[in-house]
Amino acid sequence: MKEGNSSRYERRTLGKLSLFLFYFFFSLFSVISQTYDNLQVSLLTVAPHSNAVWTKWGHTALRLYDPVRRIDTVLNWGTFDTEKPNFILNYLEGKTDYCLTAAHFQSVMLHHAHEGAMVYEQILNIPDSEKAALLESLQINLLPENAEYRYSFLLDNCTTRPRDIIERFCGGTLIYPEQKQPVTFRRLIHQYTQPYPWLRLGIDCVIGSGADSLVSYRNELFLPEKLMDALNLAVVKFPDGVEKPLVLSSEIILQPAGSQSTRIIIWNHPLTIGIIIFSLFLWLVILGFIKENRFSWPFALLFFTAGAGGCVVAMLNFFSLHPCVQSNWNLLWLHPLHFLACAGFFFRKSYRWIRWYHAVNFVLLSGFLLGWFWIPQELNKAGIPFILCLWIVSGLQMVILKHKKNE
Repeated sequence: MKEGNSSRYERRTLGKLSLFLFYFFFSLFSVISQTYDNLQVSLLTVAPHSNAVWTKWGHTALRLYDPVRRIDTVLNWGTFDTEKPNFILNYLEGKTDYCLTAAHFQSVMLHHAHEGAMVYEQILNIPDSEKAALLESLQINLLPENAEYRYSFLLDNCTTRPRDIIERFCGGTLIYPEQKQPVTFRRLIHQYTQPYPWLRLGIDCVIGSGADSLVSYRNELFLPEKLMDALNLAVVKFPDGVEKPLVLSSEIILQPAGSQSTRIIIWNHPLTIGIIIFSLFLWLVILGFIKENRFSWPFALLFFTAGAGGCVVAMLNFFSLHPCVQSNWNLLWLHPLHFLACAGFFFRKSYRWIRWYHAVNFVLLSGFLLGWFWIPQELNKAGIPFILCLWIVSGLQMVILKHKKNE
Protein backbone atom coordinates (compact mmCIF):
# COMPACT_ATOMS: atom_id res chain seq x y z
CA MET A 1 0.00 0.00 0.00
CA LYS A 2 3.02 2.22 0.09
CA GLU A 3 5.19 3.81 -2.52
CA GLY A 4 8.75 3.57 -1.28
CA ASN A 5 11.87 5.49 -2.14
CA SER A 6 13.10 2.96 -4.70
CA SER A 7 12.88 5.71 -7.36
CA ARG A 8 13.93 9.32 -7.05
CA TYR A 9 10.80 10.82 -8.56
CA GLU A 10 8.81 10.22 -5.41
CA ARG A 11 11.18 11.89 -2.99
CA ARG A 12 12.92 14.65 -4.91
CA THR A 13 11.54 15.18 -8.42
CA LEU A 14 8.07 15.07 -6.90
CA GLY A 15 8.93 17.51 -4.18
CA LYS A 16 8.48 21.23 -4.57
CA LEU A 17 8.32 20.96 -8.37
CA SER A 18 5.28 18.69 -8.27
CA LEU A 19 3.51 21.05 -5.88
CA PHE A 20 4.27 24.00 -8.14
CA LEU A 21 2.94 22.17 -11.19
CA PHE A 22 -0.21 21.16 -9.38
CA TYR A 23 -0.86 24.72 -8.19
CA PHE A 24 -0.38 25.78 -11.81
CA PHE A 25 -2.96 23.24 -12.94
CA PHE A 26 -5.44 24.51 -10.39
CA SER A 27 -4.85 28.09 -11.48
CA LEU A 28 -5.71 27.05 -15.03
CA PHE A 29 -9.00 25.65 -13.81
CA SER A 30 -9.77 28.88 -11.97
CA VAL A 31 -8.70 31.38 -14.64
CA ILE A 32 -9.79 29.71 -17.87
CA SER A 33 -13.14 28.35 -16.81
CA GLN A 34 -15.30 27.53 -13.88
CA THR A 35 -16.79 24.47 -15.59
CA TYR A 36 -15.31 21.01 -15.14
CA ASP A 37 -17.18 18.97 -17.72
CA ASN A 38 -13.96 17.61 -19.20
CA LEU A 39 -12.32 16.73 -15.90
CA GLN A 40 -12.15 12.98 -15.36
CA VAL A 41 -11.51 11.61 -11.86
CA SER A 42 -10.36 8.02 -11.63
CA LEU A 43 -8.92 5.60 -9.11
CA LEU A 44 -5.64 3.86 -9.94
CA THR A 45 -4.97 0.53 -8.27
CA VAL A 46 -1.54 -1.09 -8.45
CA ALA A 47 -1.78 -4.85 -8.02
CA PRO A 48 0.40 -6.50 -5.36
CA HIS A 49 3.87 -7.50 -6.54
CA SER A 50 7.00 -8.77 -4.86
CA ASN A 51 9.54 -6.02 -5.53
CA ALA A 52 9.66 -4.86 -1.90
CA VAL A 53 7.84 -5.39 1.37
CA TRP A 54 5.59 -2.37 0.82
CA THR A 55 4.52 -3.54 -2.68
CA LYS A 56 3.08 -6.87 -1.51
CA TRP A 57 -0.27 -5.26 -0.69
CA GLY A 58 -0.50 -3.06 -3.76
CA HIS A 59 -1.09 0.67 -3.94
CA THR A 60 -3.83 3.24 -4.60
CA ALA A 61 -3.80 6.72 -6.12
CA LEU A 62 -6.18 9.26 -7.67
CA ARG A 63 -5.86 10.49 -11.25
CA LEU A 64 -7.12 13.85 -12.53
CA TYR A 65 -7.34 13.99 -16.32
CA ASP A 66 -8.50 16.87 -18.50
CA PRO A 67 -7.52 16.50 -22.18
CA VAL A 68 -8.67 20.03 -23.03
CA ARG A 69 -6.31 21.66 -20.54
CA ARG A 70 -3.66 18.94 -21.03
CA ILE A 71 -3.72 18.01 -17.40
CA ASP A 72 -2.89 14.47 -16.35
CA THR A 73 -1.92 14.34 -12.68
CA VAL A 74 -1.69 11.48 -10.19
CA LEU A 75 -2.15 12.15 -6.49
CA ASN A 76 -0.30 9.74 -4.23
CA TRP A 77 -0.77 9.51 -0.45
CA GLY A 78 1.91 6.81 -0.11
CA THR A 79 5.16 8.77 -0.31
CA PHE A 80 7.70 8.27 2.48
CA ASP A 81 11.42 8.74 2.91
CA THR A 82 13.51 6.02 4.57
CA GLU A 83 16.44 8.42 4.80
CA LYS A 84 14.74 10.45 7.52
CA PRO A 85 16.44 10.14 10.93
CA ASN A 86 15.27 7.14 12.99
CA PHE A 87 12.88 6.03 10.25
CA ILE A 88 12.68 2.37 11.39
CA LEU A 89 12.28 3.29 15.07
CA ASN A 90 9.61 5.86 14.28
CA TYR A 91 7.79 3.36 12.07
CA LEU A 92 7.74 0.76 14.86
CA GLU A 93 6.45 3.39 17.29
CA GLY A 94 3.69 4.35 14.87
CA LYS A 95 5.11 7.85 14.42
CA THR A 96 5.80 7.71 10.69
CA ASP A 97 4.55 10.62 8.61
CA TYR A 98 3.59 9.91 5.01
CA CYS A 99 3.08 12.62 2.42
CA LEU A 100 0.66 13.52 -0.36
CA THR A 101 2.50 14.25 -3.62
CA ALA A 102 1.55 14.94 -7.23
CA ALA A 103 3.20 13.57 -10.37
CA HIS A 104 2.52 13.40 -14.08
CA PHE A 105 0.63 10.29 -15.11
CA GLN A 106 3.27 9.13 -17.60
CA SER A 107 6.02 9.32 -14.99
CA VAL A 108 3.97 7.15 -12.63
CA MET A 109 3.29 4.59 -15.36
CA LEU A 110 6.98 4.41 -16.27
CA HIS A 111 7.80 3.74 -12.62
CA HIS A 112 5.28 0.91 -12.30
CA ALA A 113 6.25 -0.53 -15.69
CA HIS A 114 9.84 -0.69 -14.46
CA GLU A 115 8.64 -2.59 -11.38
CA GLY A 116 6.62 -5.00 -13.50
CA ALA A 117 3.34 -4.10 -11.80
CA MET A 118 -0.20 -4.33 -13.12
CA VAL A 119 -2.28 -1.15 -12.89
CA TYR A 120 -6.07 -0.83 -13.04
CA GLU A 121 -8.05 2.35 -13.67
CA GLN A 122 -11.65 2.97 -12.58
CA ILE A 123 -13.25 6.10 -14.00
CA LEU A 124 -15.52 7.49 -11.30
CA ASN A 125 -18.94 9.07 -11.67
CA ILE A 126 -18.13 12.30 -9.84
CA PRO A 127 -20.82 14.93 -10.57
CA ASP A 128 -19.63 18.14 -12.21
CA SER A 129 -21.14 20.07 -9.30
CA GLU A 130 -18.69 18.35 -6.91
CA LYS A 131 -15.52 18.72 -8.96
CA ALA A 132 -14.77 22.31 -7.95
CA ALA A 133 -14.98 21.43 -4.25
CA LEU A 134 -12.90 18.30 -4.88
CA LEU A 135 -10.15 20.30 -6.57
CA GLU A 136 -10.17 22.91 -3.82
CA SER A 137 -9.88 20.22 -1.15
CA LEU A 138 -6.95 18.59 -2.94
CA GLN A 139 -5.25 21.94 -3.36
CA ILE A 140 -5.52 22.59 0.36
CA ASN A 141 -4.21 19.13 1.15
CA LEU A 142 -1.19 19.68 -1.10
CA LEU A 143 -0.05 22.73 0.86
CA PRO A 144 3.28 21.99 2.61
CA GLU A 145 1.71 22.37 6.03
CA ASN A 146 -1.05 19.86 5.15
CA ALA A 147 0.67 17.36 2.87
CA GLU A 148 2.05 15.17 5.67
CA TYR A 149 -0.16 12.90 7.75
CA ARG A 150 0.37 10.31 10.47
CA TYR A 151 0.37 6.95 8.70
CA SER A 152 -1.46 3.93 10.08
CA PHE A 153 -1.21 0.64 8.20
CA LEU A 154 -4.76 -0.50 9.01
CA LEU A 155 -6.71 2.71 9.53
CA ASP A 156 -5.14 5.64 7.66
CA ASN A 157 -3.02 4.89 4.61
CA CYS A 158 -2.66 5.56 0.89
CA THR A 159 -5.87 3.61 0.20
CA THR A 160 -8.16 4.94 2.93
CA ARG A 161 -7.33 8.55 1.99
CA PRO A 162 -8.66 8.26 -1.61
CA ARG A 163 -11.61 6.24 -0.24
CA ASP A 164 -12.52 9.12 2.08
CA ILE A 165 -12.17 11.65 -0.76
CA ILE A 166 -14.48 9.60 -2.99
CA GLU A 167 -17.07 9.22 -0.23
CA ARG A 168 -17.01 12.96 0.41
CA PHE A 169 -17.37 14.14 -3.20
CA CYS A 170 -19.44 11.43 -4.87
CA GLY A 171 -22.49 13.70 -4.76
CA GLY A 172 -24.57 11.59 -2.43
CA THR A 173 -24.31 8.61 -0.11
CA LEU A 174 -21.88 5.94 -1.23
CA ILE A 175 -23.42 2.51 -0.66
CA TYR A 176 -21.00 -0.41 -0.61
CA PRO A 177 -22.06 -3.99 -1.39
CA GLU A 178 -23.07 -6.13 1.56
CA GLN A 179 -20.29 -7.89 3.42
CA LYS A 180 -20.30 -11.54 2.37
CA GLN A 181 -18.59 -12.90 5.44
CA PRO A 182 -17.10 -11.05 8.44
CA VAL A 183 -13.33 -11.29 8.57
CA THR A 184 -10.50 -10.17 10.84
CA PHE A 185 -7.59 -7.85 10.09
CA ARG A 186 -5.23 -10.81 10.50
CA ARG A 187 -7.05 -12.92 7.92
CA LEU A 188 -7.08 -9.98 5.50
CA ILE A 189 -3.32 -9.61 5.89
CA HIS A 190 -2.89 -13.38 5.48
CA GLN A 191 -4.48 -13.20 2.04
CA TYR A 192 -1.43 -11.27 0.86
CA THR A 193 1.32 -12.92 2.91
CA GLN A 194 0.47 -16.52 1.96
CA PRO A 195 3.30 -16.63 -0.65
CA TYR A 196 5.73 -15.16 1.91
CA PRO A 197 5.68 -17.45 4.99
CA TRP A 198 8.57 -15.71 6.77
CA LEU A 199 6.82 -12.35 6.41
CA ARG A 200 3.59 -13.92 7.68
CA LEU A 201 5.36 -15.38 10.72
CA GLY A 202 6.96 -12.03 11.52
CA ILE A 203 3.66 -10.17 11.24
CA ASP A 204 1.83 -12.79 13.31
CA CYS A 205 4.44 -12.41 16.04
CA VAL A 206 4.08 -8.64 16.33
CA ILE A 207 0.32 -8.11 15.98
CA GLY A 208 -1.80 -8.96 18.98
CA SER A 209 -5.24 -10.30 19.74
CA GLY A 210 -6.91 -7.09 18.55
CA ALA A 211 -6.20 -8.18 14.97
CA ASP A 212 -8.52 -11.16 15.51
CA SER A 213 -11.69 -9.13 16.03
CA LEU A 214 -14.20 -9.03 13.17
CA VAL A 215 -14.15 -5.78 11.21
CA SER A 216 -16.80 -3.93 9.23
CA TYR A 217 -16.78 -4.08 5.45
CA ARG A 218 -15.65 -0.46 5.20
CA ASN A 219 -12.65 -1.21 7.40
CA GLU A 220 -11.64 -3.97 4.97
CA LEU A 221 -11.01 -1.25 2.41
CA PHE A 222 -7.56 -0.36 3.72
CA LEU A 223 -6.32 -2.83 1.09
CA PRO A 224 -6.08 -1.51 -2.51
CA GLU A 225 -7.65 -4.51 -4.23
CA LYS A 226 -10.46 -4.62 -1.68
CA LEU A 227 -11.29 -0.98 -2.35
CA MET A 228 -11.18 -1.53 -6.11
CA ASP A 229 -13.57 -4.50 -5.92
CA ALA A 230 -15.90 -2.65 -3.55
CA LEU A 231 -16.13 0.42 -5.79
CA ASN A 232 -16.93 -1.73 -8.82
CA LEU A 233 -20.13 -2.81 -7.02
CA ALA A 234 -20.84 0.41 -5.13
CA VAL A 235 -23.69 2.78 -5.97
CA VAL A 236 -24.25 6.43 -5.14
CA LYS A 237 -27.64 7.35 -3.71
CA PHE A 238 -28.28 10.99 -4.63
CA PRO A 239 -30.46 13.37 -2.58
CA ASP A 240 -33.38 12.87 -5.01
CA GLY A 241 -33.33 9.13 -4.29
CA VAL A 242 -31.80 8.11 -7.62
CA GLU A 243 -29.05 5.48 -7.41
CA LYS A 244 -26.24 5.24 -9.95
CA PRO A 245 -23.09 3.09 -10.15
CA LEU A 246 -20.03 4.88 -8.89
CA VAL A 247 -17.69 3.38 -11.50
CA LEU A 248 -18.35 4.39 -15.10
CA SER A 249 -15.72 2.05 -16.55
CA SER A 250 -12.85 -0.12 -15.41
CA GLU A 251 -9.86 -1.45 -17.32
CA ILE A 252 -6.27 -2.61 -17.04
CA ILE A 253 -4.03 0.21 -18.24
CA LEU A 254 -0.68 -1.43 -17.54
CA GLN A 255 0.03 -5.10 -18.04
CA PRO A 256 3.36 -6.53 -16.77
CA ALA A 257 5.59 -8.08 -19.40
CA GLY A 258 6.10 -11.31 -17.45
CA SER A 259 4.45 -13.08 -14.55
CA GLN A 260 6.01 -13.03 -11.09
CA SER A 261 6.63 -16.35 -9.43
CA THR A 262 5.48 -16.72 -5.83
CA ARG A 263 6.16 -20.42 -5.53
CA ILE A 264 6.87 -21.45 -1.95
CA ILE A 265 10.04 -23.53 -1.54
CA ILE A 266 9.45 -25.95 1.31
CA TRP A 267 13.09 -25.85 2.38
CA ASN A 268 12.79 -22.10 2.89
CA HIS A 269 9.61 -22.32 4.95
CA PRO A 270 9.88 -21.25 8.62
CA LEU A 271 8.16 -24.46 9.77
CA THR A 272 10.73 -26.59 7.93
CA ILE A 273 13.65 -24.53 9.21
CA GLY A 274 12.14 -24.59 12.69
CA ILE A 275 11.88 -28.38 12.71
CA ILE A 276 15.51 -28.67 11.61
CA ILE A 277 16.66 -26.26 14.33
CA PHE A 278 14.53 -28.04 16.93
CA SER A 279 16.08 -31.38 15.92
CA LEU A 280 19.56 -29.94 16.43
CA PHE A 281 18.68 -28.55 19.86
CA LEU A 282 16.95 -31.78 20.83
CA TRP A 283 20.17 -33.65 20.00
CA LEU A 284 22.19 -31.16 22.09
CA VAL A 285 19.73 -31.49 24.98
CA ILE A 286 19.95 -35.28 24.96
CA LEU A 287 23.73 -35.09 24.77
CA GLY A 288 23.77 -32.45 27.50
CA PHE A 289 21.56 -34.57 29.76
CA ILE A 290 23.83 -37.62 29.35
CA LYS A 291 27.06 -35.69 29.88
CA GLU A 292 25.60 -32.94 32.12
CA ASN A 293 26.95 -30.36 29.71
CA ARG A 294 25.24 -26.96 29.60
CA PHE A 295 26.36 -26.20 25.99
CA SER A 296 26.54 -22.53 26.93
CA TRP A 297 27.23 -20.95 23.56
CA PRO A 298 24.46 -22.47 21.36
CA PHE A 299 21.90 -22.23 24.16
CA ALA A 300 22.91 -18.65 24.98
CA LEU A 301 22.52 -17.75 21.30
CA LEU A 302 19.03 -19.24 21.33
CA PHE A 303 17.91 -17.11 24.28
CA PHE A 304 19.69 -14.03 22.93
CA THR A 305 17.78 -14.33 19.66
CA ALA A 306 14.48 -14.80 21.51
CA GLY A 307 15.31 -11.80 23.70
CA ALA A 308 16.11 -9.62 20.67
CA GLY A 309 12.84 -10.59 19.00
CA GLY A 310 11.08 -10.03 22.30
CA CYS A 311 12.35 -6.45 22.42
CA VAL A 312 10.53 -5.69 19.16
CA VAL A 313 7.33 -7.42 20.31
CA ALA A 314 7.44 -5.71 23.72
CA MET A 315 8.12 -2.26 22.27
CA LEU A 316 5.19 -2.59 19.87
CA ASN A 317 2.92 -3.94 22.59
CA PHE A 318 3.67 -1.31 25.23
CA PHE A 319 4.81 1.79 23.34
CA SER A 320 3.62 1.73 19.71
CA LEU A 321 0.71 3.81 18.43
CA HIS A 322 -0.08 1.22 15.76
CA PRO A 323 -3.48 -0.45 16.15
CA CYS A 324 -3.77 -4.18 16.90
CA VAL A 325 -0.24 -4.65 18.29
CA GLN A 326 -1.34 -4.56 21.94
CA SER A 327 -2.51 -7.55 24.06
CA ASN A 328 -0.03 -9.79 22.28
CA TRP A 329 0.07 -13.32 23.72
CA ASN A 330 3.36 -14.01 21.93
CA LEU A 331 4.99 -12.10 24.79
CA LEU A 332 4.69 -15.29 26.83
CA TRP A 333 7.48 -16.88 24.79
CA LEU A 334 9.09 -13.95 23.00
CA HIS A 335 10.22 -11.32 25.52
CA PRO A 336 13.32 -9.32 26.59
CA LEU A 337 13.74 -11.27 29.86
CA HIS A 338 15.39 -14.04 27.85
CA PHE A 339 18.52 -11.87 27.96
CA LEU A 340 18.79 -12.87 31.63
CA ALA A 341 18.90 -16.53 30.66
CA CYS A 342 21.48 -15.73 27.99
CA ALA A 343 23.73 -14.03 30.56
CA GLY A 344 23.15 -16.85 33.05
CA PHE A 345 25.03 -19.33 30.89
CA PHE A 346 28.27 -17.45 31.58
CA PHE A 347 27.94 -16.67 35.30
CA ARG A 348 29.04 -19.69 37.27
CA LYS A 349 27.73 -18.37 40.56
CA SER A 350 24.24 -17.74 39.28
CA TYR A 351 22.91 -21.30 39.52
CA ARG A 352 20.15 -20.49 42.01
CA TRP A 353 18.36 -17.63 40.26
CA ILE A 354 18.97 -19.03 36.76
CA ARG A 355 17.45 -22.36 37.82
CA TRP A 356 14.36 -20.52 39.00
CA TYR A 357 14.22 -18.59 35.73
CA HIS A 358 14.31 -21.78 33.68
CA ALA A 359 11.75 -23.43 35.97
CA VAL A 360 9.31 -20.55 35.48
CA ASN A 361 10.02 -20.45 31.75
CA PHE A 362 9.49 -24.21 31.44
CA VAL A 363 6.13 -24.06 33.21
CA LEU A 364 5.06 -20.96 31.28
CA LEU A 365 5.90 -22.48 27.90
CA SER A 366 4.25 -25.76 28.88
CA GLY A 367 1.01 -23.92 29.61
CA PHE A 368 1.35 -21.85 26.44
CA LEU A 369 1.75 -24.93 24.24
CA LEU A 370 -1.00 -26.91 25.99
CA GLY A 371 -3.41 -23.98 25.74
CA TRP A 372 -2.49 -23.15 22.13
CA PHE A 373 -6.01 -23.57 20.72
CA TRP A 374 -7.71 -21.81 23.65
CA ILE A 375 -5.60 -18.66 23.64
CA PRO A 376 -7.78 -15.76 22.38
CA GLN A 377 -5.34 -14.97 19.57
CA GLU A 378 -4.63 -16.69 16.28
CA LEU A 379 -1.05 -17.94 16.60
CA ASN A 380 1.25 -18.99 13.79
CA LYS A 381 2.00 -22.73 13.92
CA ALA A 382 5.40 -22.14 12.33
CA GLY A 383 6.50 -20.71 15.68
CA ILE A 384 5.95 -23.99 17.57
CA PRO A 385 9.39 -25.52 16.81
CA PHE A 386 11.12 -22.37 18.05
CA ILE A 387 9.02 -22.39 21.23
CA LEU A 388 9.90 -26.05 21.75
CA CYS A 389 13.61 -25.18 21.51
CA LEU A 390 13.26 -22.76 24.43
CA TRP A 391 11.11 -25.28 26.31
CA ILE A 392 13.50 -28.25 26.10
CA VAL A 393 16.58 -26.12 26.85
CA SER A 394 14.92 -24.68 29.97
CA GLY A 395 13.98 -28.21 31.01
CA LEU A 396 17.57 -29.38 30.62
CA GLN A 397 18.93 -26.40 32.57
CA MET A 398 16.51 -27.14 35.43
CA VAL A 399 17.87 -30.70 35.72
CA ILE A 400 21.56 -29.80 35.36
CA LEU A 401 21.43 -26.82 37.72
CA LYS A 402 19.57 -28.88 40.33
CA HIS A 403 22.41 -31.39 40.26
CA LYS A 404 24.93 -28.54 40.54
CA LYS A 405 23.14 -27.28 43.63
CA ASN A 406 23.20 -30.69 45.28
CA GLU A 407 26.93 -31.23 44.66
